[in-house]
Amino acid sequence: MKYIVATARAPFSHDRVDGKEVVRQNVGGVASSLRRLMIERKGIWVCWGDGTSDSNYQEEVVEGYTVSRIILGSHEKRGFYDNFSNGTLWPLFHYFREKIKTEDLAFEPYVTVNRKFAERIARYADANTVIWVHDYQLSLVPGMVRKMLPDSFIVMTWHIPWVAGEFFSILPQAKQILQSMTSSNLITFHTDIYVRNFLETQEQTLGPASSLRNKVLAIPLGIDDKYYAAKNLSETRRKSYPARKTIFSIDRLDYTKGLKNRVLAVEYMLSRHPDLKGKFNYVMLVTPSRTTVSDYIAMKRELEMNIGRVNGRFSDLDWAPIVYMYRKISDNVLKNHYRFSDIAFIAPLIDGLNLVAKEFAAASEDGILILSKFAGASSDLQS
Repeated sequence: MKYIVATARAPFSHDRVDGKEVVRQNVGGVASSLRRLMIERKGIWVCWGDGTSDSNYQEEVVEGYTVSRIILGSHEKRGFYDNFSNGTLWPLFHYFREKIKTEDLAFEPYVTVNRKFAERIARYADANTVIWVHDYQLSLVPGMVRKMLPDSFIVMTWHIPWVAGEFFSILPQAKQILQSMTSSNLITFHTDIYVRNFLETQEQTLGPASSLRNKVLAIPLGIDDKYYAAKNLSETRRKSYPARKTIFSIDRLDYTKGLKNRVLAVEYMLSRHPDLKGKFNYVMLVTPSRTTVSDYIAMKRELEMNIGRVNGRFSDLDWAPIVYMYRKISDNVLKNHYRFSDIAFIAPLIDGLNLVAKEFAAASEDGILILSKFAGASSDLQS
């Protein structure tokens, strides 16, 4: 059996930094889970090559699996990724109506790029292939592949929330996306709520959903527990760190993550409980995201202004409440943070799943997980 995985983002990228070529891993979340599956199955990973040197590596074999990159022009990237995927679909499926951009011109490059993915998949697929398509950036791929390969077995996994049908109907392309997704043999979401919303959306948009009920399932994405629980990590933390409680979070820079709210929560806690000054450090790690989009540049600026204000209000000569880092980190560094933090503070405003919560639970021996009930992982972990 051959496995083809399709995701918008690559498992790793080739970039030029200071005149040298470096390989950057896409750490955490979906990429980490799929990478280990691809190594085991020796599959084919079709993705967008967005690294500055990825055009030199449009197809390469790494650790036994094949990475097949699709290279996009600046117009395609802007329309497909910045405008339609993240300017329209992302805010729509997180209930941020005021942020939804409905630009007809953005949909055309979205269709074009989805077709490129479908054509690349069809090049590799045969009768014994499982085609696993991931997430909102590639919502039209299942329907396109079905037309090219009528007998193919297609799985569509939707990693972000699925909204109520009335809200989904805001989207002019609602029917087109639904028709594509329902051409899959199996459609999976992370929670029963999202399954229910999807079936209700089908009823309201295309008609009876009875034929879909056996192929639309809640199957939360898991993690490799043994990988995160492995104890081959540094044991020097308790000696080298101050005797303070460590609170940790890691998130992409995004308005759905509630980053500013967490800073304000720290401020509120210290204003109500001044005796907690000096007794903890909140290590807030934010990974860069959509660095050229003006809204995200402004969001980063506002976040950092609030962090500076709170630290300025409460810090003293040898302590500041929030240790802020804006960077990407390696898997090993992330696992060390999980293992040696006393508390993980995972509080998105809304999140399809949030694998960080699962990774922390696996890596930490006695840590406390503070998890928003609006993260899909909350219902999964409770069960």
